[in-house]
Amino acid sequence: MASGNNETAPLYCGSGMDNFHTSYKNMHGYVSLVVCILGTIANTLNIIVLTRREMRSPTNAILTGLAVADLAVMLEYIPYTIHDYILTDSLPREEKLSYSWACFIKFHSIFAQVLHTISIWLTVTLAVWRYIAVGYPQKNRVWCGMRTTIITITTAYVVCVLVVSPSLYLITAITEYVDQLDVNGKVINSIPMTQYVIDYRNELMSAKAAALNATPPSTASNETVWLNVSSLMTSTTTAAPPTTPSPVVRNVTVYRLYHSDLALHNASLQNATFLIYSVVIKLIPCIALTILSVRLIMALLEAKRRRKKLTSKPLAPAASNGTKSVINGKAADRPRKNSKTLEKEKQTDRTTRMLLAVLLLFLITEFPQGVLGLLNALLGDVFYLQCYLRLSDLMDILALINSSINFILYCSMSKQFRTTFTLLFRPKFLDKWLPVAQDEMAAARAERSAVAPVLEKGRQQPQVVTATTTTNITQVTNL
Repeated sequence: MASGNNETAPLYCGSGMDNFHTSYKNMHGYVSLVVCILGTIANTLNIIVLTRREMRSPTNAILTGLAVADLAVMLEYIPYTIHDYILTDSLPREEKLSYSWACFIKFHSIFAQVLHTISIWLTVTLAVWRYIAVGYPQKNRVWCGMRTTIITITTAYVVCVLVVSPSLYLITAITEYVDQLDVNGKVINSIPMTQYVIDYRNELMSAKAAALNATPPSTASNETVWLNVSSLMTSTTTAAPPTTPSPVVRNVTVYRLYHSDLALHNASLQNATFLIYSVVIKLIPCIALTILSVRLIMALLEAKRRRKKLTSKPLAPAASNGTKSVINGKAADRPRKNSKTLEKEKQTDRTTRMLLAVLLLFLITEFPQGVLGLLNALLGDVFYLQCYLRLSDLMDILALINSSINFILYCSMSKQFRTTFTLLFRPKFLDKWLPVAQDEMAAARAERSAVAPVLEKGRQQPQVVTATTTTNITQVTNL
């Protein structure tokens, strides 16, 4: 639209975004419901398996805290998607926008964001813990013990609630409207009944009238309506072209979640909230995860190179007179690692690769949300209406998928998780036809039992160990 200064209103997203939003919105309710149901089952199984005594480790404790947060998000999103997407066309307007539902939406906006923030920072904690285990194995038991891990998880839950909840609570409020409906149930007009909204609209109208009076008549007809763009979230504010008005059949009282009085008169509060959301909650964790993921990949490659070097059989160093060291008449070779030690190191690498997959999947879903939130804070309401709102459903489903897929990663990449899951849920009648799986489970139990005395001995007696040996001992109890 042209303004009085012959400027055009910025167009950030074109008609293609509208078409995508319209087409996807029709299926979002069903897609998100299926994802939430599967995610609820998956995260419940994660919690059951990861809390078993034989699975107890700092890494698994973090994964359990992550599963609890994801499970809560899934359970809370189910009534939201059923009401707002699946049943939205069948419910009468006064029930669809009732006061109780407005209260739930306010709770949803805070609860979902708090739990999602907890998941984000637990994922960062997981990356830090794994990097220490791989990069500084000698310090792993001291820095990342079970007590420290439990304290860190508890701190993440408490701090995220205290940081995120107040800002989201202050910028929103439940407001009352009277919607005028025609014979087809279509909204003709929406009249605010909450006093501060009425006062704010009057202020906007006064500001717009003053601007029109100060504008030459030749350009007054092109005046843009972006002044009251923020109120488009809940009601129509732009008059339609002159047509024959539809008769009002009935009035219904509805309730909506809207900007609070404090937020309407304090733009810096809104901007600060979006900056907290985009930078502190999204971008900083994503940048940290990117750096840690790169370091983990480098550590994996280094461990592979070191293992390859140690498993080779080079000749022993030459003696001082230039001859080779000889034992029992044969040249001395560097001793090779036994197969059990090598298997433990490979298991450590598999665990690291699995956690890397969790981190990378997290980055794919979270980084775009952080960028959108930052653009929203920088570009304002126009970008919010044109782009952010139209992509919100897509961002929701990506976040839900990210919270649901960890079970598949654990099963596909962690032998210990598969073994424990099989012990818990495998039907006994399968033992007759699949005895091999049972043998593998017995071997896993024996290996676990064999490692326990070593760990206990390590607590009682100081040992001189190499970095590689420490890695084996301190990480075998992880996934």
